[in-house]
Amino acid sequence: MSTRAILLVVMAIGLAFGAGPAIGRGDLVLDKDACVLKAGPELIYFAGYQPASSHRKFCEDAPAVGATIFVFDYAEPELREMKVGFRILKDAEATEDPAALEAATAAYSPPQIYPKGTFSFEHLFVEPGEYVGLLTVDGSAGEHWTARFPFSVGMSHFEATPYLLIGAAALLAVLLLVTRRHGGPSATARRASPRR
Repeated sequence: MSTRAILLVVMAIGLAFGAGPAIGRGDLVLDKDACVLKAGPELIYFAGYQPASSHRKFCEDAPAVGATIFVFDYAEPELREMKVGFRILKDAEATEDPAALEAATAAYSPPQIYPKGTFSFEHLFVEPGEYVGLLTVDGSAGEHWTARFPFSVGMSHFEATPYLLIGAAALLAVLLLVTRRHGGPSATARRASPRR
């Protein structure tokens, strides 16, 4: 394997790990600096904050357990006339079954109309883990839209990064070792050969 091929493998690994954070999960769309949920045909902007641990907003991963504030904002006049509810689910599958939703609910804000198009919801997370935010939108004409977004609380997804880097370095070392032994002349042989 040539040095060029090894560099291409390393670049591919770097792109694979570098592209991850820009991709949203569930009905979450990451739009530059904004967190956007798609509920039916409408877009709803939101952000999460943890005043005690950081003043930076988050879309998918809350840095620590503790008080967390979710803020939702929508500009469409149609949404301002619809009932919007929010639920935080712990370890939930994608289901609409009321009994399953109730069993998995960690916090709940019942549907209501927000005429100004904005509302906030605060919850105290006491355990780290994986959660799902479930936003529901219900209209007077029978519309029922949902938006789900998975997020974590108090879990660093970068904890495994050192192990991944060590693994990638070990793989690269093995590739170089195999290439030197089987693919081409050794460094000593190259130095000993006369130049033309």
